[in-house]
Amino acid sequence: MNNIIVYITMPALIFRAVFESELSLSIIKISLLALIIVVVSMLTAFVVGRFARSSRPTFGALLIVAAVGNTGYLGFPLTMEIFGIENLIKAVFYDLFGTIIIFFTAGLIVAGKYGEREGKINMVREILLFPPLLGLVAAFLLKSVGLPKFLLDVIGFLAGATVPLIMISIGLALEVGQVRRYKLELGIVSAIKLFVAPLVALGGATLFGLSRVDLGITVLEASMPAAMFSMIIGLKYGLDNDFLPAAIVTTTMISLVTIPVWQYVLSLLVG
Repeated sequence: MNNIIVYITMPALIFRAVFESELSLSIIKISLLALIIVVVSMLTAFVVGRFARSSRPTFGALLIVAAVGNTGYLGFPLTMEIFGIENLIKAVFYDLFGTIIIFFTAGLIVAGKYGEREGKINMVREILLFPPLLGLVAAFLLKSVGLPKFLLDVIGFLAGATVPLIMISIGLALEVGQVRRYKLELGIVSAIKLFVAPLVALGGATLFGLSRVDLGITVLEASMPAAMFSMIIGLKYGLDNDFLPAAIVTTTMISLVTIPVWQYVLSLLVG
């Protein structure tokens, strides 16, 4: 099932999102800020996470889930609900540069360094040939060409299977006892993902001079819980696959409170 996600449904998901998108100056600013937020989050996790004295696979998993959030399948519907479907494209590009590209570059490097996958890993080859990244490249190359409707429908069907399959993987891997086992690591991830990242987004968006709507979208996306896609990299490269589902579920549950809080804070600051 995990190979189906990595080699079929996830590349289709990424291809569809990029193929159907447009570009603007505000989107460029949001994309750049997304990269900055992820870098700050990962560096913070690298420094603070060392106090947990975790194993290498756990530490590597911590770096990934602290850096990237569920900006697509949770961020997209929330963006449409709060800011309207006309602003969804901005969330798409935040997801592209703040999650997808990071996952398949820095994420793979971290997984290769700290994971326990057997055999020597040629990281350059792994990155260049990772199927979701190939889906991203193909989407950019084919945007100006166009594709037949039936082919786009097939890609859309495959893309729609990604999240259900990942949720099944998380459910199979999660044990309630793991939450107690990783209390310190989960505290670190939750603090970075749900408090530090949105705070950096708020400060960065203000410095970038983003509009009220663009600022709101950026903070919303930055406040998302840990990304479900981290399970795929963890399974493929031998990261701590007990910690990963615990981090995803824990941050998701806490975010039910923190996301509305951040939106309330924004309403007080910018109206």
